[in-house]
Amino acid sequence: MVKRILWVILALIAVLVAILIFNAVTFKSKQLPIAALPAPAVPPTALEHLQEAIRFKTISFNDSTLLDTAQFLGFHRFLEKTYPAVHSNLVREKIKKYSLLYFWKGKNSSLKPIVLMAHQDVVPIEEASKSNWTVEPFSGDVKDGFIWGRGSADNKINVIGIFETIEKLLKESYQPERSLYFALGHDEERGGTGAVAIAAVLKQRGVSAEMVLDEGGIVTREKVPGMTKPVALIGTAEKGYLTLLLSVDKNGGHSSMPEQETALDILSKAVVNIRQHPFPANFAPATVGFMNHVGPEMPYPEKLVFANTWLFKSVVIGIYEKSPGGNAVVRTTAVPTIFNAGMKDNVVPTKATVTMNFRLLQGDGSEKVIAEIKRIIQDDRVSIVVSKEFSAEPSATSPEDGFGYKHVDETVKKTFAETVTTPFLMIGGTDSRHFGEISTNIIKFSPMTDPIGFHGIDERVSLESYQQTLWFYEQLIRQ
Repeated sequence: MVKRILWVILALIAVLVAILIFNAVTFKSKQLPIAALPAPAVPPTALEHLQEAIRFKTISFNDSTLLDTAQFLGFHRFLEKTYPAVHSNLVREKIKKYSLLYFWKGKNSSLKPIVLMAHQDVVPIEEASKSNWTVEPFSGDVKDGFIWGRGSADNKINVIGIFETIEKLLKESYQPERSLYFALGHDEERGGTGAVAIAAVLKQRGVSAEMVLDEGGIVTREKVPGMTKPVALIGTAEKGYLTLLLSVDKNGGHSSMPEQETALDILSKAVVNIRQHPFPANFAPATVGFMNHVGPEMPYPEKLVFANTWLFKSVVIGIYEKSPGGNAVVRTTAVPTIFNAGMKDNVVPTKATVTMNFRLLQGDGSEKVIAEIKRIIQDDRVSIVVSKEFSAEPSATSPEDGFGYKHVDETVKKTFAETVTTPFLMIGGTDSRHFGEISTNIIKFSPMTDPIGFHGIDERVSLESYQQTLWFYEQLIRQ
């Protein structure tokens, strides 16, 4: 009897191993057999124009009253002067004073247009970190093969890359087959009211776009473990955004005779509970797409694992959870970002407030997250209010077999040699989140390789990346 059970167990193991190997063997590549075309050299004037663009301090502050309108208007004048063909041939509108919308009429009006997007604004420089920069933050200096400065990667390389491309094509008397809109929001870094207004204008006019392309994923040689080739992360979805204000009101008093529990104690306990009870992990559709595109290109045993996620899901999630970026891909995240309480060291505060930011995975809407936070805290003394600043539900997922993904996929292959392309879930946010009623094919991709310092110190992008950006947009529009 025992032998028979052992034989049954061995047979089951053999069947399981056979299934695993079969799935790995039949886990075929989804990569297009397209060779990259050599990119032309970057004209010196194109490099100078990007440097000049970086020097405009088009900063988005949390407090909108701090907006330096002169910088934005100066940037608009710079664009008009630098790109005369664009401003002579395309229709330009100003929306909400500082956002820009351009229209380039195509030859075939029966074809749906495409929308290219970028944003003019940049995040501020922390005064405390300013002295840590290698160069002056808004210098636009070229040093060590990089273009340095706030906004170089996020997002003026895209802005200027698109302008340079359209200007070049217009001077060649080129006209695209399908019409093109070029949308430049002015406040993406604080939620994108400009993009909301642009999307509303297009919707009112009945515009239905074949594709929307905004900033997003990049080409990376570093961020996908186990891959020896560069990987182009083509965003097909992005997580939602929710900020909650948690507050506690309780009698304070003199610090020499504190109560057993203060407002800060109660609130701190709530925050710790939230952090110690992470949201359940799961694979968003874009992440499934990532595994199906990258998995076949990986060596064993990684290929075996990705070919059999039905069995190894917990293993894959365990790997993702080891890094902050990976963890953010598989679950809704929650983190305290601002704590406010107290006014004097010998006074126990009567009110304590914490700002907590949540990035919502597909399937976790705002109402579901709020309900879960209440369940975790289980304390009616903690008030929970949704911040009025900005919020967004998780985006829909653009189809891999749709025009948008296919078109960007082909263009990436023609631009970046020996690069693996894959769908990708954006854990950050973009202005394109507001264009869901304009197109079902919304792609989030910035054609550059491993930029450095996003929102941080020494932001910079390589000269090679700028060459790739110009070549990508030219091929994208010509197709």
